Amino acid sequence: MADRTAFPLFQDLHRFAVVGVNHRTCPDAIREQLFVADEELPVVLRSLRVFGVEEAMPLSTCDRVEVAGVFPNPEEARSVIAKILCAPVGLDPALLEPLLYRHVGGDAVAHLFRVAASLDSQVIGEPQILGQMRAGHRLARSLKSSGPLIDATMSAAFEAARQVRRETRIAEGPVSIAAAALAVARDVHGALERTRSLLLGSGELGLILAGQLHDGHGTPVTVIDRIDRRAQATAKLLEAHHRPFGELSAALTDADIVIAAAGEGRTVLSAEMVENALQKRRYRPMFLVDLSVPPDIDPAVNRIDEAFLFDLEDLERTATEGKNARRAEADRARALVDAAVARFLSAQSGRTAAPAIVRLREHLEAMRAALHEDQPNLTAEDATRLLLKRILHAPSEHLRRLAATETLDDRTIAILVELFGLDEEQGEDE
Repeated sequence: MADRTAFPLFQDLHRFAVVGVNHRTCPDAIREQLFVADEELPVVLRSLRVFGVEEAMPLSTCDRVEVAGVFPNPEEARSVIAKILCAPVGLDPALLEPLLYRHVGGDAVAHLFRVAASLDSQVIGEPQILGQMRAGHRLARSLKSSGPLIDATMSAAFEAARQVRRETRIAEGPVSIAAAALAVARDVHGALERTRSLLLGSGELGLILAGQLHDGHGTPVTVIDRIDRRAQATAKLLEAHHRPFGELSAALTDADIVIAAAGEGRTVLSAEMVENALQKRRYRPMFLVDLSVPPDIDPAVNRIDEAFLFDLEDLERTATEGKNARRAEADRARALVDAAVARFLSAQSGRTAAPAIVRLREHLEAMRAALHEDQPNLTAEDATRLLLKRILHAPSEHLRRLAATETLDDRTIAILVELFGLDEEQGEDE
């Protein structure tokens, strides 16, 4: 039997699946309950093992919760993941299961490549997802839940993502929007080193902007999220502080810059809340940037003195690169990722075939050696004729048995014709 560790991958490709929800497939109110913090991961992995999932890498961000793994039966993967994700929060799995996407085999590989390259993100080109996937993979390996298939796939996905960053300007979109927001913030407040900021939610653009404030200007960042576990995880990622959602009004009063990236599809900050905060601030200016569609902040805030509200459309106009340019870069990035997926699958398919090719060569060499030992004095022509007869005996008998039982289908014949180039030989004879 071939050494499984020598050819780790695509013996199991047909059982490899990615199952989950993201910002497009699942309502926020459900998805946010499914968030899995790092400290909760061991429980999830134990549950996956109970269901026979041999390798597993969960990924949980503000925009997606999904599991990549080798499932005993991929057809049942949605049901398994629905039960595991719903159990800790008391949700009905029957409610979640129809919302789950499922990618199997090569489609699962392609999905992970696209996610790593930030082509499946709410904001295409954002850099956070690659770091989150790397952290998730490291954690899975440390908990011994990863394996050869996931390790090889993620390594190739990370390299494809790096290639996209090197060869396209896809990342400039989010960066240029964040740069536009920082420019407006400087217009409002002057030196940003003396400001304090509040990140509401954990959307990708919000993470970028908060990270640039923290890293580039030393601006203290406080994170608030309706899901406190997610606020803690985001704060840890940014090396920031977090506060409970119930303290939003107090946190708003302390904030010179408010970054709204909750993406809940409803108003989180009302005009009244902003007005009250400004009163307590004695009307020191407040810059608010709403990075969500639909908006997190009531547009009526625009009518409040000393409240300067900018949304994505405002920042798009200020940014140096337009939407069309970013769309073109995204198309180039998709082409690079598609080519990387094709190369990876092709290379791994070759590795899968290698053990069978080695066994075939060894089998034929053993037949040649046995013939030479049995009849060492044969002429070359007689030896060749007898060797061909021995080689073809077992396959010919097997084909006759299939034909006799009416199980010789067109696919088997087509494979035989392709393997031995029979069509080509017939064409040459003609």
